[in-house]
Amino acid sequence: MKVLDRAVALWQSRSFWRGRPRPRLALALGGGGVIGGMYEVGALAALEERLNDEGRGFDIYVGCSAGAVVASLLASDIRAGELYRILDEDLTDPLNFQRGAVFSSDSFRRAAGRFGQMVWAFGKNAMTGLRGSVPDMLARAERDLPPGFFSLEALERFMREAFAARGLPNSFRELSRTLLIPAIDLDRAERVVFGQGDLHNVPISQAVAASSAIPGFFEPYTIGGRDYVDGGVGFSGHADLAAEAGAEIVFVVHPLVPSLSDGDGPGIRARGLYTIMEQASRIYGQNLLQLGLAALSIKLPRTTFFLLEPPRTKTPLFGPSMGFEAARAALRFGYTSTKEWLDTKGQPLLRRLLPEQDAVTS
Repeated sequence: MKVLDRAVALWQSRSFWRGRPRPRLALALGGGGVIGGMYEVGALAALEERLNDEGRGFDIYVGCSAGAVVASLLASDIRAGELYRILDEDLTDPLNFQRGAVFSSDSFRRAAGRFGQMVWAFGKNAMTGLRGSVPDMLARAERDLPPGFFSLEALERFMREAFAARGLPNSFRELSRTLLIPAIDLDRAERVVFGQGDLHNVPISQAVAASSAIPGFFEPYTIGGRDYVDGGVGFSGHADLAAEAGAEIVFVVHPLVPSLSDGDGPGIRARGLYTIMEQASRIYGQNLLQLGLAALSIKLPRTTFFLLEPPRTKTPLFGPSMGFEAARAALRFGYTSTKEWLDTKGQPLLRRLLPEQDAVTS
């Protein structure tokens, strides 16, 4: 009799789950340069493997900067495991993201010219105002300074040609899933979202380039006469876009966290100006994300947010975010560290991503 009662209860549970509408799932990928994007690929390959291809997949993809590169491929039905293998084994494939994907053959020559332009601007104005302060000199040199050192033409071309070679759409309208790519309109000082409204017709490759324009490093990317910079300026994660698009479960991946010294090596100061600026940027970004998620949990109590961040000690993710030397280490670190996370803190996420019927029977 007990066996019969259990069978009836199981049948009723399955009927209950079948009757519930399937919750909409979203993936929000933050920026992080080359190493951040590699970490995201490794992390999502680990998630895909852990679900044993039984997961539902995501309905909504939000990608900012490097996350826009990864999100646009996943939204086009490229599997994270396939992308991981291409990158890890350095296979000959249109999706193999190498130096040429960001930096064209003449990029360093052009960057050297712009550096020379900057030095000339400083020198010219220093000679005309020896008694002034450095900020005054910078103000006078403003119009003579370059808008950035590198161009994003190579990235846009890489994405466009990769889509074409793989037979993938370079159009938001042709995707079967929602893809949202945020950027900042430089002159209007506001966030815009490619894939929505008037920006729905912009090619995905151009949206990726616009969202990746790190101020100072890259010059602003121009589309339709408007200048755009990195979507991470003033924002972190963009989980709100996923929730506003109707997601009930949002998985946020934030690659670049501040580095914590274990006390054995030199401190951040000893590593120089670039590392200090990198650390400061990461502190700002993480605090912004935490505040944003806290506010969203109050504003949208029916939406569940899950956050994945890499460990902050002994990580290969601290260094030049746009460098390629640590790219493969970041890829593998994303995979191994996320596997450990999924076996512990990530268990609630796994339960939500598995089909409801499987969750009932397990």
